[in-house]
Amino acid sequence: MKICKIQELIPHSGEMVLLDDWVEKGKDFICVKVTIKNDNPFLQNGVFPTFKILEMMAQSLVVFRGLNNHDSSFDLGFLLGTRGFEIFKPSLFVGDEILIKTHISEDYEGVGVHYSEAFLRDDRVAKANISVFNPSKEQLRGILEDRNG
Repeated sequence: MKICKIQELIPHSGEMVLLDDWVEKGKDFICVKVTIKNDNPFLQNGVFPTFKILEMMAQSLVVFRGLNNHDSSFDLGFLLGTRGFEIFKPSLFVGDEILIKTHISEDYEGVGVHYSEAFLRDDRVAKANISVFNPSKEQLRGILEDRNG
């Protein structure tokens, strides 16, 4: 497996790449880490509201797909929603190192629901089932053609 920098796997740019690195990847899971930094775009007066960790959870899915499918026909994804989102620590702070563990379920035509948990040391910070849509190039082309009539 080719080792990639996290920035090569996430289509975002600059400060919107919220993850620092991937820690471990298996057949059906990914573990990524992030340290809350001063330049995090979601900081509010030095405090990171934990509900914004959903974007980091979603980015973990992008990293998983990128590590598994370098030649994938999936170029972008959409966070459709979440269920069972629970927050156990309402705020995080600059310097906190978070591990996000995401278990990958099967996708059906680009739609999947995945279970993600975030930890600060051994304490669970949040958990959620994340619904995403990763259209293939062909699906996206069809959607755009239907939209443009």
